[in-house]
Amino acid sequence: MLEDDDLKSEYTAKRIAHWDGVALRKRKINCGRYYHKRLTKIYQFLVSSGQRVCEIGCGEGDLLAALMPSVGVGIDFSKEMIRRAEKKHPSLTFIQADCHDVKINETFDVIIFSDILNDLWDVQRVFQNIKPLVNPRTRIIINSYSRLWEKPLNIARRLRLSRPTLAQNWFTVEDIVNIL
Repeated sequence: MLEDDDLKSEYTAKRIAHWDGVALRKRKINCGRYYHKRLTKIYQFLVSSGQRVCEIGCGEGDLLAALMPSVGVGIDFSKEMIRRAEKKHPSLTFIQADCHDVKINETFDVIIFSDILNDLWDVQRVFQNIKPLVNPRTRIIINSYSRLWEKPLNIARRLRLSRPTLAQNWFTVEDIVNIL
């Protein structure tokens, strides 16, 4: 029987392969463009420019860059996503690491979890791991998958406009509040 660490390693390897593949795929139609533009506007409303911002699961770093932080650190375990982020946003710092284990010796005004919570192996461990990154005034901002999107996403998948998700967890707002 596989141990928990072996299962986590297997899961992580699948996730890295998935996100490296997403980064390498040429996108003919980007159906998520509207969603990401809207999300960026919401985050720009919530986060003033010039703050110290860390984004967990930063992908190509577009959201982090749009916030115009004084210090911006993006963390992602996909080597290809980090490579693209560094190329697109050289003024920001990007770290290729698993957020379950990453160690950073600085604190932030804002820590962002954008569409990553459902993808994590152990959400509580990640929150415990980021304790050194926060100070009493740090804001943690989370946006997460909503089941309200299931029908539209299923239609988009049938039309081959969206790919299936490999998400591990499904959290309600109450679940997230309780974890925090």
